[in-house]
Formats: sequence, structure tokens, C-alpha cells
Amino acid sequence: MKFFNFFFVAFCAALVAANWSKEDYEIFSLNDRIKKDLGENTDFYSWLELPKGPKSSLEEITKAYRKLSRKIHPDKFSGKSKKLKKKAEERFQRLSLVGNILRSNELRRRYDYFYSKGFPKWKGTGYYYSRFRPGIVMTLLFLFFLISGFHFIALKISRKQDFKRIVTMKEEVKAQAWNNSPIPPADGSDRKVEAPNGVSFHVSNTGEVSIIESENGSRVLIPVDENEINLNPGFKESLIFKLPAKLWNVSLGKLSGKYVNTTVTFSNSTAEKEKLRPQSEEKPTKKRKTRGERLELPNGKVIYSKRKK
Repeated sequence: MKFFNFFFVAFCAALVAANWSKEDYEIFSLNDRIKKDLGENTDFYSWLELPKGPKSSLEEITKAYRKLSRKIHPDKFSGKSKKLKKKAEERFQRLSLVGNILRSNELRRRYDYFYSKGFPKWKGTGYYYSRFRPGIVMTLLFLFFLISGFHFIALKISRKQDFKRIVTMKEEVKAQAWNNSPIPPADGSDRKVEAPNGVSFHVSNTGEVSIIESENGSRVLIPVDENEINLNPGFKESLIFKLPAKLWNVSLGKLSGKYVNTTVTFSNSTAEKEKLRPQSEEKPTKKRKTRGERLELPNGKVIYSKRKK
């Protein structure tokens, strides 16, 4: 998960950096030089003394630019040292670039974007965001991946809780059937247990627990097997797969007839494990074909286990 988060952030940063134009880099560089020359809190608008900032009109920008140009023009530094003259010339050049950017609709739009979202910082060989604020599409993608991650974690936790709940329930049913003894009845009989919620359970002399239900007028046994719960859900059960697949199937998939298979199969039950075991040499007990195995409870009632297909 940590590697995935690192990869996602790096991908977002690379995607944004790939979209920076030559003009963007010029704005970044000019912004850095102005802050270094005039102070960290100086920006294009504050240097021109425009209190409205990005809301300033073109007329106000032009007027402020001309005023500052006359104030810091290199001719005012005639007779000064070469160092001061050079510094004045460089500052005047930067002001000229600032004026060009703020008086151009496209360049001003780019500058205002970084002005509000935050400028990237120069790190080694290029500019990198120190406070990245993505757009709506990037935000939705990030939230989707984040929610999908939490959903997958919650799914695993829920499966484990269900597994423990079934194991605990079976132990409680067996304890009730065997009078709180871990050993089955000496007579080898099966027992019936009535739960407080009205559900009837059948407990075999080997410890298997089943729910007693009626089917076609007969009573059948539905095995209670905690191993039927998949404790390790796969990619197809995650939201990151299910949601896009669902959207595809109800839209483009429906139109093209090419659907994404979202069926999840899991086979780890005790019954399947029993099939994999070597066949016993003992003669199997005869079972009825139309019904399951005939079982007689201590109270004289006869029930049938659900026939395996």
C-alpha cells in the first residue's frame, strides 16, 4: 500500500510537470528571480502596487507598469557604480517581462493559476510542486483510489469477522447440543438444537452443524461451513474493478455486446476438500436418490440431509 501511494503521487507530479509549457517555465524562473531580488513576499501584482491583485483591470496594470518603469529606469542610475547600474538594468528587464505577462490574456491566465494554486519550487534539475493542488478530475481520481483502498480493507475485515462469528456460533450450538461437553454423546446420536431466534440446528455425532429447513415438504440439512467464506478477496471483488466494469456493462458494453465478466468464483469449502481426499475402502452407506441421507433424531423425528449435486 505504501508503494502504491508513492507511485500514485509520483505519477500525478509527473503528469502535471509534463503539461508545463515553455511559457510556464519562464514564469517560474521570473517569479523566483523577483522574490530573490525584492523579497519572498513579492509577486507581480505587489511589485506594481496593485492592491486588487488578479482582479486588477488591464488599464490599472498598464498605468502601474508605466509608473514603476519611470521610477526604476536605468537612466536614473547614471553616475552610479557599475554594479548598481547592472542591477538596475536587470531589474528593469524583469519589470518589462512582468508587464508583458500581465498585459497578455493567455500569459496572465497562466500566472494567475499558479498565483492562486501555488508555484512549484526548483529542486535540483527541475521544478516540483511543494504544495500540489490538483484539479477536479485529479481530485476525483484520487478519491476513487482512496475509497477503493478503504473498501478493500473493510471487505477483508468484514470477511474475517463473519468467519469468526460462524465459528463461535457453531461452538455454542455444539456446546448446547452436547450439554457443554467437548465430547459428543456416547450413544453416537445426532442432536437437534433450537436457537432463541427460532432457527433449528442439527448437530451430528462428528460435530458437523447444519441448519434444518423445509424443502418440498421434507426437512433438509443446510451445512454451516465457515470455510465457504473467502478470507482473501481478489481484484475482481474490489471497488476499483467493480465500479468501472459496472459502468462499462450498462453503457458501452451494452451497446457493443462485449461485457466484462464480473463473476467471482471461490471454492474452499469443507465439502470440496472432502472430494479431494482419497476414497476410503469402507463400503459407503446407501443413500436415497431423491432425498439426502436419512437421519433419525433422538426424539424420533426423521430428517434428510440436502442431497449433493
